[in-house]
Amino acid sequence: MKKQMIPFVNMPSADEMNDFLHDSMESNGKILNALLNACAREEGIPDGERLSPDSFGAERLFLEYFVNDEMSHDFPLIARDFLLHEYNNIKDHEDIEYVNVARGSDWPDRVFNRFVLNLMMNAVKSGSKYAQDLFRSLYKTYYKKEYNTLKKFSIISSEEILTLAKPDRSNPSYYANLARILCISNISEIQINRDCNYIYAYLNEVSRKMDELWNHSYEEVAGDAYKECLQEIDEKYDVNRLYSLDAKASQFLGKSLRWMGYCPEYVEICDDNEMELVERLALTLSILRKTFPKKELSEEDIVLYGTIFHTVSALTRNADWLVDQLGIMAYGEKYTDFYDLNPSLFKPAEVDKSSIVPESTEKEPPKPQVIEKSHYNEDTPLAELDILRRKLHKYENDNNSLRKELAESKKQAEEKKAIVERLDTANRELAALRSHVYNLTEEESESKISLDEMRNKLSEFRIVIIGGHPNWVNKLKKEFPDWVFISPKASGTSNVDIVDRADYVYFFTEMMGHPVYFQFMNVVRERKVAFGYIHDVNIEKNVKQIYRELVTELN
Repeated sequence: MKKQMIPFVNMPSADEMNDFLHDSMESNGKILNALLNACAREEGIPDGERLSPDSFGAERLFLEYFVNDEMSHDFPLIARDFLLHEYNNIKDHEDIEYVNVARGSDWPDRVFNRFVLNLMMNAVKSGSKYAQDLFRSLYKTYYKKEYNTLKKFSIISSEEILTLAKPDRSNPSYYANLARILCISNISEIQINRDCNYIYAYLNEVSRKMDELWNHSYEEVAGDAYKECLQEIDEKYDVNRLYSLDAKASQFLGKSLRWMGYCPEYVEICDDNEMELVERLALTLSILRKTFPKKELSEEDIVLYGTIFHTVSALTRNADWLVDQLGIMAYGEKYTDFYDLNPSLFKPAEVDKSSIVPESTEKEPPKPQVIEKSHYNEDTPLAELDILRRKLHKYENDNNSLRKELAESKKQAEEKKAIVERLDTANRELAALRSHVYNLTEEESESKISLDEMRNKLSEFRIVIIGGHPNWVNKLKKEFPDWVFISPKASGTSNVDIVDRADYVYFFTEMMGHPVYFQFMNVVRERKVAFGYIHDVNIEKNVKQIYRELVTELN
């Protein structure tokens, strides 16, 4: 489940905020309110208006954090209900941007949520009773515990708000809680005491700090080195090699997109900045120079980072497009200056609306259409054919969706299979290590089978021994001449297929280099060959251990 993101601004923690605003509320509150009044007098504000707070910061933070995890699941239905009731009135509502949906700090679904919340708050501020009732209903449903306390108030003071807003596990942000209680109190017509003015002032400061956190200039990221980097690309790097490397990176990017069910050119489609490769790499290099000023960059480095930049550009352009479409859908042509230069050919006034019947409050269920034979005319088969075609298209779309879901299920099944295989390998290695630890710590028990019988049985198997001191290896070779022994100093070109043909593989842990161990262990893991560990140089103990483990493993 996705958790609500709360940006960390350079403000007090929840505990510090509680200590400052709650425990010492009486003295600090009076001091802050006195300062606010003094500032108001300096600005010539009349006494009657002196204590009227600026609520923008509270309203902004309220919208920023109002949608909790439970509400986020239902928000598409909430948005649909709001748009059905208020869409025709949006053009007459205030147009204040409380939350910035284009700053790239949210999941795509929250961009839509925040955009609709902005419309809802504008509707509230414009006097929409429905929007006020909607906020109250959402608060009652998704903040039930807090609602049951707040509904008891007809007037609320700063001390009561601070107590009610105290952070807990479900609502960890003090300033988000304060903003929510203030705004819901206003919407619910609970009178807010004038001693809450300093809380409004504090929330305005939090809002301002959030703007500072997200506003970064181009110079901070890349500086003004683009022209120098363009020249550096031309003079220092092999441009033909850059194009060759970019082709390989693009091929991988296309395969990755195909894996996700998208067309290979999806990044190219979405990134409409229309840069030539050299221009994109020069911009990439200017960001790299700012980020890693001392790093020597190869052609491979620049192309790799350039591909990342290209993908990020496509991602952000997609988000920008979504925001633009939402804005135009809600506010029409006035939302953008695009239509100033490209006038729309669509004229709503030219659409014949005479056939639209006003929606009645009580709807009768639709009656099934019955076409009798006597009513057939030459146009009827064409109409039915058109209906059948639309149904066919719907089934085709459903089929495509099911194919996509099937592909996704197959992909998940493959990923699950890979995880199971890794767990199986880990369990096998754990079992081998446990056996090894057991052999190190347990005393040898008497066996009913003689040592000669064990030797005879083991000689039937193809066993590979990796590592061990030459003297020990020679003794074991005399006992089992058909076994395969691999030197602890074996080179990286050793024939690892030997392992593939083994019944069992043993690693002598006391004498073996890491490269040899990992070289053969990777093959053991991949081909699921049974294996174990030996630590003792006593041949008799070795025979007993191998017999015990081999018989257990194969039986």
